[in-house]
Order: sequence, then C-alpha cells, then structure tokens
Amino acid sequence: MSRPMDRQRLNRLSLAGGLAAALLAVALFLTWQEARQAWQPDVSGPVLPDWSGAVERAAEIGIESGEDRFVLARGATGWVMPSRDDHPVRSERLAELDAFLAGLDYAGARTADPDKHARLGLADGTGEGAATRVTVRDGEGAVLADILLGRESEAGIYVRFPGRNRTYLAGAGETRESLPDIAEAADWLDLDFLALGANAVAGATIAPESGPAYRLERPSPSVRSFALREPAGWTLITAAAGNGPASALSRVRFRDVRAADRLDGEVVARHEAETFAGVRVRLDVLALGETRWAVLRADALTDDAQAAAEAINTSAEGWAFLLSDLTLDRMIRPLAQIADPRAETDRDAP
Repeated sequence: MSRPMDRQRLNRLSLAGGLAAALLAVALFLTWQEARQAWQPDVSGPVLPDWSGAVERAAEIGIESGEDRFVLARGATGWVMPSRDDHPVRSERLAELDAFLAGLDYAGARTADPDKHARLGLADGTGEGAATRVTVRDGEGAVLADILLGRESEAGIYVRFPGRNRTYLAGAGETRESLPDIAEAADWLDLDFLALGANAVAGATIAPESGPAYRLERPSPSVRSFALREPAGWTLITAAAGNGPASALSRVRFRDVRAADRLDGEVVARHEAETFAGVRVRLDVLALGETRWAVLRADALTDDAQAAAEAINTSAEGWAFLLSDLTLDRMIRPLAQIADPRAETDRDAP
C-alpha cells in the first residue's frame, strides 16, 4: 500500500514543482518586460538627423491623423494636393513643418508601454489619443522619413517611430518651434482668401434659393445698417436685419475645394457684393446633392481696385469651394427672414 501512495505523492510534488517553475518563469518574464518598458536609454541630438536631405529629395508627404488622411505631392510649379485636383498647398505651412521637424532634438526617452501611447497622443490608428504621422517619400516611393507626433506640453512634444514602442520627449527649450496645424487637409489649403473687410461692403444683391431677389445698400462706412432698396413693398424687420446677409463676404472661410470644371451642379443662388474701394465680387452657388459649392469672380470698378480684384481671382479662378451651412445661411438668406411685406394700405399711403 505504501508504494502506490509514495508514487502518487511524488507525482503531486512533481506537478506542483512544475507549476511553480512555470509561474516563476511568467513572473520573471513580466518583471523583465516591465523593466524593459521602464528602462529609458540615453538619447541626444536631432530626432531626424537626415531631415535636410529628405527635404531635398522629397516627392511626396503623407499625413495621417485621427481627423484626416491625405498626401502632398511636389508638382512642376510647387506642392499640390492630388485629392483636391492638384490644388496648390500653402507654402508657409510647408515652411513651418520644415522648421519644426528640423528643430526637433531629443529631450529624453520615455515609456515603451503601448498601453500608455494614447495618453501621450501617440496611439496608432484613429480616435482619441491618435498620433499625427508624417511620412516623406522620394520619387520612387522609398521612405525618407517617418515619424509619429503626439501631445505637446511646455516641456516639448512626444514622438515615436512607427513600428516601435519606445516614446521620446523632443524639442524642449524656450526656442522650440510649436507644431503647426497640419492634421487636416483644410490646414494646407488657402480657403480663407476671401475677406473684403469688416466694414468694407457698400451694397449687396442677393438671389436666394427661394423667394425674391433683393438689394441692400448703405451710403458710407459710417452708416452702420444697410437699407433695403429692392424689391418694393417690403420692410426690414429691424434696422439691422440686413446687416448679416449684406456683409457675408466680409470674411469667408470655405470648407473644401475642387476643380470647377469637374462639378456639374446647377446654379441655385447668387450673391454679389461691392465695396467702397471699388471691388465687386460675384459668387454663384451650385447645388450638388445636399452640398452647396461656390464659384466666384472679382471685378475692379475703379483703377485703384485692380490689384485687389486680381488677388481674389488668382486664388479663385478655376476652382469651386464648399460652403458651410453657417456661411450659406448668412450669404443667401431668404428675404422673408429679414423683412415683412407691407400691407396694401401701407403701400398706398402718401
């Protein structure tokens, strides 16, 4: 009876010993993994030491963020955005990105724990905590630079390289450049070029999508409110009711851009404004499904206004611009929303 029991006891001891060894191995691995993630190597110098060479050979810059994904390409006359029908991108934004990445110096290594990436703004993919990835390629598609940019603080910006877990703090110091707005395509497109001025508009003729067209005017910049000149038989709800529609082109920020010859929408509304300085801007509104796009042209009413009109046309010619709902509401607001038709007795009164 003792031998079978001894054998069973021996088996149980062996099993317990094996389990203990396995648990010890797991514990040692976890300890090693934790120590590896917590260990911070010494780093110094530029984060992208070959950046100047990458800029010279760059043919394409890809940008991916939690908000957008697009590509910039070097064209024959400068950098353009292929997804926007090769619309030129803002040269000053390229200069800002160049200065920022060229000036990135290591301030120290940080965590290598992937679970902490989102907290630093360095997570992969989209959503909260996602990084902004900048990838530079040459004409043959070879990667020249590839970096993930995360959350900024007073101490610097957190960065990581794709495919690696180790994170770093970079760009510390009072002379550090701030990361420019690069995460969305609109950040790279000059979509706010139309700005006639806060007090510049003298008059506007508006043809809304529904209801009659109307004309608003004021005699000088010192007169605050626009008067309704056409059509007859209507009275503004308040003295300032026409100010919003009349001054809608004082400053406009479009939402997107496409080549005008690719859009076959129907003209459904129009806004035409003149400034005291002699610039006239006509904006036709095209309907494409539920969206509204604008094509525009500026004309000089005086010799002195020629340069201003040409500047607008340089940015606008050949392009159609997406209008926001807020801009659309102000720019082609129906007459019935700002004025009431007068009663027959009022119209006939001397």
